Amino acid sequence: MPMNGKTLYQQNFRLILLYFPTHLSCSCFTECQQKGKYIAGKQVSRWEADTDNVDIEYKNLDTQSIASVPFFSGRKGCLLKILFLLVFLSAGMILGYMIRRNIHETLIKQEPTVEHQGIKQTYNDLLRQKIQADLNDTANYKDHLNEMSRQVMLSGIGTTNKFIEYLIQFWSSFPLDSVKMKQYSVLLSYRNYTSKSSSISVLSTMPNTSVVFQAHYNHDNMSGIHPDYIPFNAYSPSGFVRSKLIYANYGCKKDFSRLKKLNVTVKKNVVLVKYGKIHPANKVLHAQNEGAAGVILYPDPADYANGQSIVYPKTWWLPGWAVPLSHVRYNLVGDPQTPGYPAINGAPHTLSENANYPKIPVQPIGYDDARYLMSQLGGQTAPADWNGCLNVSYKTGPGFSDDSLQLELDVNNVIERRNISNVIAVIDGKFEKDKFVIIGAHTDSWTKGGVDHATGYSVIWELARGFSALVRDGWRPRRTIMLALWDASKYGHIGSFEWVQEYEKMLGRGAVAYINLDSVIRGNYSFHAEANPLLYSIIKNSTQKVPCTDPDYYDKSVYDMWLERFMDPGKPSQPKINPLNGDSDHTPFEYYLGVPSVSPMYTFNSKIYPHLPTYPAFSTLEDDKEYVETFLDKDTKLEQTVTKIVADMVLLLADSAVLPFDVQNYAQVFDRGKKFLRENEAVISSANVDINVLYSKIDIFIEAAKAFAFNVTSINLDSLKESDLYLINDKLLELPRIFINYQGIPGYPQYRHLLLAPHAENLWDDQIFPGIAVTIDQCQTNKDCDPLRHQIALLIVSVHQAIEIIQDEIFIRNS
Repeated sequence: MPMNGKTLYQQNFRLILLYFPTHLSCSCFTECQQKGKYIAGKQVSRWEADTDNVDIEYKNLDTQSIASVPFFSGRKGCLLKILFLLVFLSAGMILGYMIRRNIHETLIKQEPTVEHQGIKQTYNDLLRQKIQADLNDTANYKDHLNEMSRQVMLSGIGTTNKFIEYLIQFWSSFPLDSVKMKQYSVLLSYRNYTSKSSSISVLSTMPNTSVVFQAHYNHDNMSGIHPDYIPFNAYSPSGFVRSKLIYANYGCKKDFSRLKKLNVTVKKNVVLVKYGKIHPANKVLHAQNEGAAGVILYPDPADYANGQSIVYPKTWWLPGWAVPLSHVRYNLVGDPQTPGYPAINGAPHTLSENANYPKIPVQPIGYDDARYLMSQLGGQTAPADWNGCLNVSYKTGPGFSDDSLQLELDVNNVIERRNISNVIAVIDGKFEKDKFVIIGAHTDSWTKGGVDHATGYSVIWELARGFSALVRDGWRPRRTIMLALWDASKYGHIGSFEWVQEYEKMLGRGAVAYINLDSVIRGNYSFHAEANPLLYSIIKNSTQKVPCTDPDYYDKSVYDMWLERFMDPGKPSQPKINPLNGDSDHTPFEYYLGVPSVSPMYTFNSKIYPHLPTYPAFSTLEDDKEYVETFLDKDTKLEQTVTKIVADMVLLLADSAVLPFDVQNYAQVFDRGKKFLRENEAVISSANVDINVLYSKIDIFIEAAKAFAFNVTSINLDSLKESDLYLINDKLLELPRIFINYQGIPGYPQYRHLLLAPHAENLWDDQIFPGIAVTIDQCQTNKDCDPLRHQIALLIVSVHQAIEIIQDEIFIRNS
């Protein structure tokens, strides 16, 4: 027990009395001996005694008094006594001081000395060089590509589940802090393998009913394939339709409007629609809304073969027998039966799952079969801009030119509840363990998936190995790194959405950014990226550090090539970065939680092929290892390049002391938003809303964001403490969350971002100010403008709150 100075002084004085009892009363010591609990004559320590009542036993050294000694008698003796008393008193005080200091230094736990400590860890370019030197093993990438594209990996199937178990076992040998499987019970769609196959047929009714044509799903090139591969459109219901056929171009809303102007009846007929331009699900939804009885999807050679006759296997262009697969869900809320919550064990499932996917049958075909159907089609000549390269006359229908011919569509699919499995590997952060940088790719595929899924898997595998090697050498990231492999991505990013919903609270507080690795080698023309504006700077920064592998750019960076081949028309000094599309695993992070996301890739020349939605063999049997190695990335140099770019992005996000978010890039988003508002000012004015209030708030925010960005880049890290850094990064993390409305966009609860969301008519496109866009239509069609006023109010408030955040004086105090 600690003792104060007075107590120590009293004890020291008593010790003095032990040796100088003469002329002093000792009654108090006698009384203390009687009250004490210790045995007389026993030596005790101060720890065994009461604090202020220390029992001290002393002995009569002799029956003779000191006073009787002649040396201490008389005046001289008195002076000597006083002198000795003063000497012993001084010695006691010195002894007491030494005891007290010793107690504080050795017996009492000292408070640590508070000293200024600078930033403990930040981005180190030497570390970047070290990991990038470890990402050049061509054999590794080839092994990953071979392993992943060896077989069809449908979600919820035994083959896929065994592969995931193998992966977990392998990754568990790395020095990762955790490797876990997360399972969810979700509703998936399959071909009915136990019953008759789906078919598209043309029947002749004269003289007797007979089949004169049937779509080909067993071409010679398909022999020996995995039995799981039978072309279908996931989430199409089963159904049988015998009706007339019409042609509706790409199936956009404006295409159906044009058919109306041409007096072509869609209702109760089957619609033939080209893949491309908009998401397949939106094509089917538009047809369903027009009353169609079914939909047939095909890839036109104008888009998927560039109108050429030389195709795969001699070139990368799609052959006529190839059939692209796709899902046709238009409301991507994760598991169809657990909207708004994760499909964990024990959670009840709703019964209204078909509200998320079509009610009419849908089936894909190759363009060789589409050529026959179009050649028989009657009706009007199609508009000139609807023509493709089938080398026949494009007609609108309805029906065939020969009235004795009829179309028969028979779809036989099943919808079943299956377990899907995500894999989550974790490297714990050293100083900000509760902040997460997440990198994800998907494991499932409906074909062998050379590009989609194997290229993304190869990159994340090498990232896991590379960062594990750094951990083994003693490094640990400032923030936690998560490596995720998603299941059921092909069904509308179900695996990632369920995981995000399960860990929504944790991710909402701590997710720094998400990097999506989906089909990262779609071409070999140039690097390309889709991203949240906050991450533009780190993409440019990282691509400037990685050398380009193209022989024409041997002495330049990836950034230099990117800038030259995809220059931003609005900012010629910078490369073009596109908005994120709405059907990949970044969607729940970006649009549901507000976590800034980025999707890096190599791609083809979209300026030459504007209607090609992605690489020609996407989601077909031709997308295999040979396709990648022959036409896209022969020596895996592009995969290595993407891996190095992503590795540096991860280091920037995980290790930088101040989060590398570029807030002033929000100006580009708000410039688009103001243009959209001006185009719709008449409707907004009719709702009795003063839109100038929002314009004013936006202008203030843009100016504040510029000052905010300057303050962030001007921070002197040498004078910054970790506690200050925490507050700064907290503001940067909070900013993108400000624009999340937890009620969701009206009619689309899975999209909660007030600034950007997937377009209601095309999941591949984005919509600026989506809540306002949806309610403008309501205000015009239903004359109900209250929802519009509400959405404008939400945006005004969010912009106001964002201004408050970025004008916080913390940057001024610590810069």
